[in-house]
Amino acid sequence: MRAREFVAEAKYGSAADVPAQASKMPKSQRTAMKGVLSMPDISHNKQGGSPMMQWRFGIALAGAPDYPTEAAGAFAGDPIVTTYSDVELEMVNAAAKNVGAGRVNKLTDNRSTEADWVYKVSPIKGFKGYGR
Repeated sequence: MRAREFVAEAKYGSAADVPAQASKMPKSQRTAMKGVLSMPDISHNKQGGSPMMQWRFGIALAGAPDYPTEAAGAFAGDPIVTTYSDVELEMVNAAAKNVGAGRVNKLTDNRSTEADWVYKVSPIKGFKGYGR
């Protein structure tokens, strides 16, 4: 057993319990940062990691513990593309075909409308002769 393992065992209980990241950090950094946590299972730098899961974790953290957050949102990490014309839709479909991206689901049309709950009548009465 090496001296650094004795120190780790005294501090963490067992050398096997010391996370690899903590053992790589200089003592001056470890002692200066209180309560630092690592979450290697959602690291997007490792195989199987997920930037989307990191983002969802941030959303969940903002409301925790009072507002539970689902692991996946409405699109579950699917890329979202918006088109304003049929020509742009053609471009998206061609690009998806070129790279083998699979199916493209059209969720809405190229029109935008007011929601049913939007109040469309002004509460202010118009002025006669305004602007003269």
